[in-house]
Amino acid sequence: MKGLRALLMAGLVAAALPACASLFGDDEARARIEELRKQVESIQHALDARVANLESQVQDRRALVDLSSTIDSLRQEIARLRGQVEVLANQVDQSDHRQRDLYNDLDSRLRKFEQARAEQEKAAEEKAARDKAAQESAAAEARAYESALGQYKAGGYQAAIQEFQNFLTNYPTSQLAPSAQYWTGNAYYALKDYKSAISALQRVVTTWPDNARASDAMLNIASSQAELGDTKGERATLRDLTDRYPKTTAADQAKQRLARRPAQPAPQAAH
Repeated sequence: MKGLRALLMAGLVAAALPACASLFGDDEARARIEELRKQVESIQHALDARVANLESQVQDRRALVDLSSTIDSLRQEIARLRGQVEVLANQVDQSDHRQRDLYNDLDSRLRKFEQARAEQEKAAEEKAARDKAAQESAAAEARAYESALGQYKAGGYQAAIQEFQNFLTNYPTSQLAPSAQYWTGNAYYALKDYKSAISALQRVVTTWPDNARASDAMLNIASSQAELGDTKGERATLRDLTDRYPKTTAADQAKQRLARRPAQPAPQAAH
Protein backbone atom coordinates (compact mmCIF):
# COMPACT_ATOMS: atom_id res chain seq x y z
CA MET A 1 0.00 0.00 0.00
CA LYS A 2 2.83 2.39 0.81
CA GLY A 3 4.44 1.66 -2.59
CA LEU A 4 1.15 2.36 -4.29
CA ARG A 5 0.81 5.73 -2.59
CA ALA A 6 4.34 6.72 -3.57
CA LEU A 7 3.76 5.81 -7.21
CA LEU A 8 0.53 7.82 -7.32
CA MET A 9 2.16 10.91 -5.88
CA ALA A 10 5.14 10.66 -8.19
CA GLY A 11 2.89 10.28 -11.23
CA LEU A 12 0.77 13.27 -10.28
CA VAL A 13 3.74 15.52 -9.68
CA ALA A 14 5.47 14.40 -12.86
CA ALA A 15 2.37 15.04 -14.93
CA ALA A 16 1.68 18.42 -13.45
CA LEU A 17 5.12 20.03 -13.49
CA PRO A 18 5.72 20.24 -17.30
CA ALA A 19 2.26 21.55 -17.94
CA CYS A 20 2.61 24.23 -15.32
CA ALA A 21 6.04 25.25 -16.53
CA SER A 22 4.81 25.80 -20.06
CA LEU A 23 1.61 27.61 -19.17
CA PHE A 24 2.77 29.91 -16.39
CA GLY A 25 5.74 31.95 -15.37
CA ASP A 26 8.14 30.91 -12.70
CA ASP A 27 6.29 32.53 -9.81
CA GLU A 28 2.96 31.45 -11.01
CA ALA A 29 4.32 28.04 -11.79
CA ARG A 30 5.73 27.74 -8.31
CA ALA A 31 2.40 28.82 -6.84
CA ARG A 32 0.63 26.42 -9.06
CA ILE A 33 3.02 23.65 -8.14
CA GLU A 34 2.57 24.44 -4.49
CA GLU A 35 -1.15 24.28 -4.92
CA LEU A 36 -0.80 21.02 -6.76
CA ARG A 37 1.43 19.72 -4.01
CA LYS A 38 -1.22 20.65 -1.47
CA GLN A 39 -3.84 18.93 -3.56
CA VAL A 40 -1.56 15.92 -3.84
CA GLU A 41 -0.94 15.95 -0.10
CA SER A 42 -4.70 16.25 0.50
CA ILE A 43 -5.31 13.40 -1.85
CA GLN A 44 -2.47 11.53 -0.18
CA HIS A 45 -4.00 12.08 3.27
CA ALA A 46 -7.40 10.96 2.03
CA LEU A 47 -5.77 7.98 0.37
CA ASP A 48 -3.80 7.19 3.50
CA ALA A 49 -6.98 7.34 5.56
CA ARG A 50 -8.77 5.03 3.17
CA VAL A 51 -5.79 2.71 3.00
CA ALA A 52 -5.57 2.71 6.81
CA ASN A 53 -9.27 1.94 7.00
CA LEU A 54 -8.82 -0.84 4.50
CA GLU A 55 -5.83 -2.17 6.43
CA SER A 56 -7.87 -2.01 9.66
CA GLN A 57 -10.69 -3.90 8.05
CA VAL A 58 -8.27 -6.43 6.64
CA GLN A 59 -6.63 -6.85 10.04
CA ASP A 60 -10.03 -7.17 11.70
CA ARG A 61 -11.01 -9.82 9.23
CA ARG A 62 -7.75 -11.66 9.79
CA ALA A 63 -8.31 -11.40 13.50
CA LEU A 64 -11.81 -12.80 13.02
CA VAL A 65 -10.43 -15.58 10.83
CA ASP A 66 -7.74 -16.32 13.40
CA LEU A 67 -10.28 -16.16 16.21
CA SER A 68 -12.63 -18.45 14.32
CA SER A 69 -9.76 -20.85 13.67
CA THR A 70 -8.78 -20.68 17.32
CA ILE A 71 -12.38 -21.29 18.38
CA ASP A 72 -12.58 -24.30 16.05
CA SER A 73 -9.33 -25.62 17.50
CA LEU A 74 -10.63 -25.07 21.02
CA ARG A 75 -13.88 -26.80 20.14
CA GLN A 76 -11.96 -29.75 18.76
CA GLU A 77 -9.78 -29.82 21.89
CA ILE A 78 -12.87 -29.58 24.09
CA ALA A 79 -14.47 -32.44 22.16
CA ARG A 80 -11.27 -34.47 22.53
CA LEU A 81 -11.13 -33.70 26.25
CA ARG A 82 -14.79 -34.56 26.64
CA GLY A 83 -14.11 -37.89 24.97
CA GLN A 84 -11.24 -38.50 27.36
CA VAL A 85 -13.46 -37.48 30.28
CA GLU A 86 -16.16 -39.90 29.15
CA VAL A 87 -13.59 -42.66 28.80
CA LEU A 88 -12.19 -41.91 32.23
CA ALA A 89 -15.69 -41.67 33.72
CA ASN A 90 -16.54 -45.05 32.21
CA GLN A 91 -13.32 -46.52 33.57
CA VAL A 92 -14.04 -45.04 37.00
CA ASP A 93 -17.60 -46.40 36.87
CA GLN A 94 -16.34 -49.86 35.92
CA SER A 95 -13.73 -49.64 38.66
CA ASP A 96 -16.43 -48.68 41.14
CA HIS A 97 -18.52 -51.64 40.04
CA ARG A 98 -15.54 -53.97 40.36
CA GLN A 99 -14.67 -52.59 43.77
CA ARG A 100 -18.31 -52.86 44.86
CA ASP A 101 -18.50 -56.45 43.61
CA LEU A 102 -15.19 -57.22 45.30
CA TYR A 103 -16.38 -55.64 48.52
CA ASN A 104 -19.68 -57.53 48.41
CA ASP A 105 -17.87 -60.80 47.70
CA LEU A 106 -15.37 -60.15 50.47
CA ASP A 107 -18.14 -59.12 52.85
CA SER A 108 -20.10 -62.27 51.99
CA ARG A 109 -17.03 -64.44 52.57
CA LEU A 110 -16.29 -62.71 55.85
CA ARG A 111 -19.88 -63.16 56.97
CA LYS A 112 -19.76 -66.85 56.10
CA PHE A 113 -16.42 -67.20 57.87
CA GLU A 114 -17.68 -65.35 60.93
CA GLN A 115 -20.89 -67.39 60.91
CA ALA A 116 -18.93 -70.64 60.60
CA ARG A 117 -16.57 -69.55 63.36
CA ALA A 118 -19.51 -68.53 65.56
CA GLU A 119 -21.17 -71.88 64.91
CA GLN A 120 -17.94 -73.70 65.70
CA GLU A 121 -17.51 -71.71 68.88
CA LYS A 122 -21.13 -72.35 69.80
CA ALA A 123 -20.74 -76.05 69.03
CA ALA A 124 -17.56 -76.16 71.09
CA GLU A 125 -19.27 -74.39 73.97
CA GLU A 126 -22.27 -76.69 73.75
CA LYS A 127 -19.99 -79.75 73.64
CA ALA A 128 -18.03 -78.45 76.61
CA ALA A 129 -21.30 -77.84 78.45
CA ARG A 130 -22.52 -81.34 77.55
CA ASP A 131 -19.22 -82.88 78.59
CA LYS A 132 -19.31 -80.98 81.85
CA ALA A 133 -22.92 -81.94 82.44
CA ALA A 134 -22.11 -85.56 81.57
CA GLN A 135 -19.18 -85.55 83.95
CA GLU A 136 -21.29 -84.01 86.69
CA SER A 137 -24.10 -86.46 85.95
CA ALA A 138 -21.66 -89.38 85.98
CA ALA A 139 -20.23 -88.18 89.26
CA ALA A 140 -23.71 -87.76 90.76
CA GLU A 141 -24.69 -91.17 89.39
CA ALA A 142 -21.67 -92.83 90.98
CA ARG A 143 -22.32 -91.09 94.30
CA ALA A 144 -25.98 -92.18 94.29
CA TYR A 145 -25.06 -95.79 93.56
CA GLU A 146 -22.30 -95.90 96.16
CA SER A 147 -24.61 -94.35 98.75
CA ALA A 148 -27.28 -97.01 98.16
CA LEU A 149 -24.69 -99.81 98.15
CA GLY A 150 -23.24 -98.38 101.36
CA GLN A 151 -26.67 -98.61 102.97
CA TYR A 152 -26.91 -102.26 101.88
CA LYS A 153 -23.47 -103.16 103.24
CA ALA A 154 -24.27 -101.40 106.49
CA GLY A 155 -27.43 -103.49 106.91
CA GLY A 156 -29.79 -100.63 106.12
CA TYR A 157 -31.76 -102.76 103.67
CA GLN A 158 -34.94 -100.70 103.59
CA ALA A 159 -32.95 -97.49 103.03
CA ALA A 160 -30.89 -99.31 100.41
CA ILE A 161 -34.05 -100.40 98.58
CA GLN A 162 -35.33 -96.83 98.55
CA GLU A 163 -32.04 -95.38 97.30
CA PHE A 164 -31.64 -98.06 94.62
CA GLN A 165 -35.17 -97.40 93.40
CA ASN A 166 -34.43 -93.66 93.28
CA PHE A 167 -31.25 -94.45 91.36
CA LEU A 168 -33.16 -96.52 88.79
CA THR A 169 -35.71 -93.71 88.39
CA ASN A 170 -33.02 -91.04 87.90
CA TYR A 171 -30.59 -93.13 85.81
CA PRO A 172 -32.67 -95.77 83.96
CA THR A 173 -30.06 -96.20 81.21
CA SER A 174 -27.05 -96.30 83.50
CA GLN A 175 -24.58 -99.16 83.14
CA LEU A 176 -25.04 -99.64 86.88
CA ALA A 177 -28.81 -100.11 86.54
CA PRO A 178 -28.61 -103.97 86.39
CA SER A 179 -26.49 -104.03 89.56
CA ALA A 180 -28.84 -101.58 91.30
CA GLN A 181 -31.81 -103.83 90.46
CA TYR A 182 -29.87 -106.91 91.58
CA TRP A 183 -28.99 -105.41 94.95
CA THR A 184 -32.60 -104.32 95.40
CA GLY A 185 -33.67 -107.96 95.08
CA ASN A 186 -31.00 -109.03 97.52
CA ALA A 187 -32.11 -106.37 100.02
CA TYR A 188 -35.67 -107.75 99.85
CA TYR A 189 -34.23 -111.22 100.40
CA ALA A 190 -32.31 -109.98 103.44
CA LEU A 191 -35.59 -108.53 104.77
CA LYS A 192 -37.18 -111.97 104.16
CA ASP A 193 -39.59 -110.43 101.67
CA TYR A 194 -39.03 -113.31 99.24
CA LYS A 195 -41.86 -112.52 96.85
CA SER A 196 -40.55 -108.97 96.37
CA ALA A 197 -37.05 -110.42 96.03
CA ILE A 198 -38.18 -112.79 93.27
CA SER A 199 -39.98 -109.96 91.46
CA ALA A 200 -36.97 -107.62 91.69
CA LEU A 201 -34.48 -110.29 90.62
CA GLN A 202 -36.66 -111.50 87.77
CA ARG A 203 -36.53 -107.99 86.33
CA VAL A 204 -32.74 -108.32 86.08
CA VAL A 205 -33.10 -111.50 84.05
CA THR A 206 -35.86 -110.10 81.85
CA THR A 207 -34.47 -106.60 81.23
CA TRP A 208 -30.74 -107.34 81.09
CA PRO A 209 -30.44 -111.03 80.10
CA ASP A 210 -26.89 -110.60 78.80
CA ASN A 211 -25.61 -108.87 81.92
CA ALA A 212 -23.25 -110.72 84.26
CA ARG A 213 -25.75 -110.17 87.09
CA ALA A 214 -28.47 -112.19 85.31
CA SER A 215 -27.11 -115.64 86.28
CA ASP A 216 -26.60 -114.59 89.90
CA ALA A 217 -30.12 -113.15 89.95
CA MET A 218 -31.54 -116.53 88.80
CA LEU A 219 -29.61 -118.33 91.50
CA ASN A 220 -31.04 -116.01 94.17
CA ILE A 221 -34.53 -116.42 92.71
CA ALA A 222 -34.14 -120.13 93.30
CA SER A 223 -33.05 -119.42 96.88
CA SER A 224 -36.13 -117.21 97.43
CA GLN A 225 -38.35 -119.95 96.02
CA ALA A 226 -36.75 -122.43 98.41
CA GLU A 227 -37.46 -120.09 101.32
CA LEU A 228 -41.09 -119.99 100.23
CA GLY A 229 -41.16 -123.81 100.11
CA ASP A 230 -41.55 -123.85 96.32
CA THR A 231 -39.16 -126.76 95.71
CA LYS A 232 -40.55 -127.44 92.25
CA GLY A 233 -40.14 -123.84 91.21
CA GLU A 234 -36.62 -123.80 92.68
CA ARG A 235 -35.51 -126.84 90.69
CA ALA A 236 -37.03 -125.43 87.51
CA THR A 237 -35.15 -122.17 88.03
CA LEU A 238 -31.86 -123.99 88.67
CA ARG A 239 -32.24 -126.12 85.53
CA ASP A 240 -33.11 -123.01 83.51
CA LEU A 241 -30.01 -121.33 84.91
CA THR A 242 -27.69 -124.14 83.86
CA ASP A 243 -29.23 -124.11 80.38
CA ARG A 244 -29.06 -120.35 79.79
CA TYR A 245 -25.74 -119.60 81.48
CA PRO A 246 -23.82 -122.89 81.47
CA LYS A 247 -20.34 -121.41 81.80
CA THR A 248 -20.97 -119.19 84.82
CA THR A 249 -20.12 -119.72 88.48
CA ALA A 250 -23.83 -119.48 89.29
CA ALA A 251 -24.49 -122.41 86.90
CA ASP A 252 -21.86 -124.51 88.70
CA GLN A 253 -23.55 -123.79 92.03
CA ALA A 254 -26.94 -124.62 90.51
CA LYS A 255 -25.62 -128.00 89.35
CA GLN A 256 -24.32 -128.71 92.83
CA ARG A 257 -27.65 -127.79 94.37
CA LEU A 258 -29.51 -129.96 91.89
CA ALA A 259 -27.19 -132.88 92.68
CA ARG A 260 -28.09 -132.58 96.30
CA ARG A 261 -31.62 -133.36 97.30
CA PRO A 262 -32.12 -131.39 100.40
CA ALA A 263 -35.60 -130.89 101.74
CA GLN A 264 -34.94 -127.12 101.95
CA PRO A 265 -32.00 -125.86 99.88
CA ALA A 266 -29.94 -123.26 101.70
CA PRO A 267 -30.53 -119.78 100.32
CA GLN A 268 -27.73 -118.23 98.28
CA ALA A 269 -25.91 -115.52 100.16
CA ALA A 270 -26.29 -112.06 98.71
CA HIS A 271 -23.44 -110.95 96.44
